[in-house]
Amino acid sequence: MVKIDLITGFLGSGKTTFLIDYAKYLVGCGEKVAVVVNDHGAINVDRLLLEDALKGICHLEMVIGGDSDCRRRRLKTKLIAMGMQGFSRVLLEPSGVFDVDEFFDMLFEEPLDRWYEIGNVLAIVEAGLSRDLSMSGRYLLTSQAAKAGRVILSKGEGVSEEERASLIEYINESLQLFKCTTVLKESRIYNWKLGEISEEDYLMLSKSGYRSGEMIKLPVDEEEAFDSLFYFHVRLKDIDGSKPKVVAVKERLNETIRALFEDPDCGNIMRIKGFIKINPDSDVSGWLEVNATKTEVLIRQIPVGQELFIVIGENLDKEHIGSFWDSYMNEV
Repeated sequence: MVKIDLITGFLGSGKTTFLIDYAKYLVGCGEKVAVVVNDHGAINVDRLLLEDALKGICHLEMVIGGDSDCRRRRLKTKLIAMGMQGFSRVLLEPSGVFDVDEFFDMLFEEPLDRWYEIGNVLAIVEAGLSRDLSMSGRYLLTSQAAKAGRVILSKGEGVSEEERASLIEYINESLQLFKCTTVLKESRIYNWKLGEISEEDYLMLSKSGYRSGEMIKLPVDEEEAFDSLFYFHVRLKDIDGSKPKVVAVKERLNETIRALFEDPDCGNIMRIKGFIKINPDSDVSGWLEVNATKTEVLIRQIPVGQELFIVIGENLDKEHIGSFWDSYMNEV
């Protein structure tokens, strides 16, 4: 039997970062690892990061495109094919708007139930997560926490003990809201500090298991409940020409991203990720990668990218969001 771990978590929680390090740990333990990423939306902007980080280390597959039913069929087909390739461990990273019941339903179907056994469900939750989630968002967060053998709190730097306690209370209130008998206790929580997970901690996480987490089923259609907007070949407004190019673009990009989150007319933006060229007139210039939530905007310089931004959220106004750019294209 191939052991399969689900690495789940709400939008922008840090799933991909954790997944990369966890996969490397398992490979170091002698496991033959495959990673499957099933993203929300038709384009996966994390592909470059994953391909660069996991190249030559483990097998990587992407499942994207189509409506939710189509993606589920493609994911099942992918897992069927991989079940015959001799992997000892498969790591599945779904989108941040994923109902964990779908994972269990799929793994108990033929022929997957003959090839795979569920190892762990690890739910990554941002320590500073906003408490203004819609009912659909709160349901998905609850689904992930209810089924997790371990809840991993990410991005806790700067989060006070009071804020942390408030988040745990919010999750437990959500569990009660959806009639789940599971209670999130400290014994099931791991405080993740980036770059500081020890071998002993990885071993503990790799034996976390999962929970049944029975709860009220809310029929959330991720395609209807959450919007994914794509902006190609984005150009920024008002770049300060008196500053070095990288500095000027990074500063303007940071201002723009934060303004988007703060403007209620944009809708409820939950995550922005993508790339922009430092110098759009040069084929040899570098790129800036953006990975942002309401609580954190990360911008880093990278050698390769693609001219694309994706904005994920609820009730998004595409034209108003587009007005924050100097120019963009709706289609490539």
